Order: sequence, then C-alpha cells, then structure tokens
Amino acid sequence: MKNLIFLFSFLITLQGYSQDNDWGIPVEINFSRLGLLSLDNQGFIFISDLEGNLYQYDKIGTRINNFSPHRQGALTQLEAAWTVNIFTFSADLQEYRILDRFINPVAENRIPLQLITLAKVATLGNNNIIWVFDEADLSLKQFDYRQGRITQNQPLNLVLAQSSLDIVDIREYQNMVFLNIEEEGVYVLDNQGNFLQQLPINLNQKISFWKDELSYLEGDDLVFLNLKNKNKTAFSIPENIQAKNVIVDGNSVILYSQDKIWVFPKNQTPLKDK
Repeated sequence: MKNLIFLFSFLITLQGYSQDNDWGIPVEINFSRLGLLSLDNQGFIFISDLEGNLYQYDKIGTRINNFSPHRQGALTQLEAAWTVNIFTFSADLQEYRILDRFINPVAENRIPLQLITLAKVATLGNNNIIWVFDEADLSLKQFDYRQGRITQNQPLNLVLAQSSLDIVDIREYQNMVFLNIEEEGVYVLDNQGNFLQQLPINLNQKISFWKDELSYLEGDDLVFLNLKNKNKTAFSIPENIQAKNVIVDGNSVILYSQDKIWVFPKNQTPLKDK
C-alpha cells in the first residue's frame, strides 16, 4: 500500500512535465556585460550591453549589425517583437528610442518633463503610444510620442491600492498591460488601465510571452503559464545551463545569462510541438 501511495505521489509530481530531455546542440553566443535581449518575428536576436549599445545577431549566432547611441546609458527596456519597430528605454537617461528593423533610429527623445516627471518603466503600445509608469505621482500614463501629449492617465495608487507599486517591468500584449511588481507578482490591466487580474507567480526576470502563455524560468524548469485558465506546463532545461531568462518563438528557444546565450532550434527540443 505504501508503495502505491509513493507511486501515485510521484506521478502527480511529474504531471505537466516533459519527459523528453533531449534538447539537441545549441548555438552559443558569448556576450560579456549583457544587459537585455529581445527577439523579433523573423528570428533575429537583439542584445544590449550595459552601456546601451545595441547588437543584432542572426539565428545561427552571427553578428550582423550594431548601433551605438550618442548618450550612453543602460537600457531598462528592449522590445523587438513588434512587427515593424524596435523600442528601447533608459530610466537612467530618461530617454526612449524607436528603431527600424536595421536598427536605424526613426524616433528618439527625452521623456517630456512637463508631462512625465520620473519615468521608471516604459513599453511600446499600439497606435503610436508608449505606456509609462510615472513614479512621481504613481500613475500609468499613455504617451502619444508623435503628438507629444498624454492620452490617458490612470492613478495606480487607486487602482492597486494595496500594492507597493514597486514596478520593475511592463509590457503590452494582446491589448493588455502587464506590470511586474517586486515580490507581489504580475498584475494585468486592460488597455484603459483598469485592473483585470493578478497572476500567481513571483517573477524575477523580464516578462516574456509565447502565444497565450507567459514563459519564464523557475529553478531548473522552463514554465508556461496560460493567461486564460492559469494552467502551468513545465519542461526541465539542460543541467549544464545556468540561465536567468528565456525567450521562445516559433523557431527557437533562447536561454541566456549575464554573459552567455544558448539558442536551441525549437524542433530539437521538448517544446517542438508547443
């Protein structure tokens, strides 16, 4: 009887975990002083260093382009998943930049002080807007960078009254705004800044999505949290890889640390059918 109970508990523990640990051989990119990493919809990898320089790699790990800003400063946000543009933001410099697919700047400016006093985090949204959390008045602002005006202002100290509002990351995805708040989890708002739900995770890495799921590392597992039903699926990552972040798309699974990137062809991993 004890053996049956042990077997039953073991099977429950394994539920939702991949039993296929063959991850194939990754492309490895050594990159000292790695700041942020993002992936566009064509499989190109964009990496920033701690000075805010931007580098573009292809899926086989060859560097093909780079961009150096006039003013040097670490990036707080790097997003390449948008169809046309790449977005960067530096809280240190209070500057945002929008670049084309060849990492040529098409719009760049300082955050307007008369509209936003202290931008802590920012993300690109639909229709030429940038979502900005203004730490000075604890508000989430929708900034139209082309017209230079605030189109929406939501006081988060009223919307999330019980929160510390120590926001460390922000993303717009599927017409929703995701806020990662230190030691509290990920809060989800609609595109009007109204609270929808709080996801049951404590995320200590950049927000990343694949289809209808949030993807992140938890210990030695790559976890997918379904945004609709909260179901989790987990895959054990290779034992010899000490990664801190993950990005998944249709062709690749990218694991990375502060000085190294592993690019796995997705069809050679346990995620090949995901």
